[in-house]
Amino acid sequence: MQYKIISLLFFVFMISCAKQDIDLEEDLSFQFEKAMEFFNKNKYTRAKDEFDYIIMTDPGSKLANESLYFLAEAMFHLQEYDEASTIYDRYVRFSPDFTKIELARYRICECAINLSNSYQRDQSQTHNALVQLQMFIEDFPRSNSANDAEKAIGLLRMKLARKDYETGRIYLKLEEFESAMVYFQSVMNQYYDTTVADDARIGIIFTHILDDNHKGALSYLHSQTGKFLSEDKFNEAETLLQDTEMGLKLAQYYQLYR
Repeated sequence: MQYKIISLLFFVFMISCAKQDIDLEEDLSFQFEKAMEFFNKNKYTRAKDEFDYIIMTDPGSKLANESLYFLAEAMFHLQEYDEASTIYDRYVRFSPDFTKIELARYRICECAINLSNSYQRDQSQTHNALVQLQMFIEDFPRSNSANDAEKAIGLLRMKLARKDYETGRIYLKLEEFESAMVYFQSVMNQYYDTTVADDARIGIIFTHILDDNHKGALSYLHSQTGKFLSEDKFNEAETLLQDTEMGLKLAQYYQLYR
């Protein structure tokens, strides 16, 4: 008899739990629909709160996992890129939805791009964005976003090239010729396919001239013949050498600062 009573109580308990689970699922489904309404109306702050509630209430559920993606999307639209990237990464780790995983991975790239500073400031996020973009292309070579990723890589590499070039110019102004040469050469080594490379070539020639090494400037120009990406830049380098053959002109010195 005691066994039957325990079994009956257990059965009632299980039914009660199942009913609670169904009620919770229905409540959260309604909450999700409400969140999506806010999201579709571009009310991202309200949507963010609703998605966050679902995730906190029933973590690990299918609805919570779906909410993770849209929570990250809401954060992205609110320009909360650092937080959004973390949520996208969490979504990618646990989601079975390959289509949304691809979208989330590219969003992670976009977050890193948006967090990247202008070339005058720290470039750690620029390097991170490059890594993320390269990984995306390797993992999703046929993605519709692959071309955009390639273009973004080009723009980011241009920014890094400009960073090194401008650093070289600063050292040149300080008459730290060896340090200037290091940064100009860095552009040549790492970003040779960017338009900044031609500026770096002229920078190297100019460094030789300011360091009273006209022979070195002439030798370097000869070594770069046919390698300039722009004929106008090559002509500029030639003119610089010709105008300084008999001694550096002040007007040419100011070309460094324009």
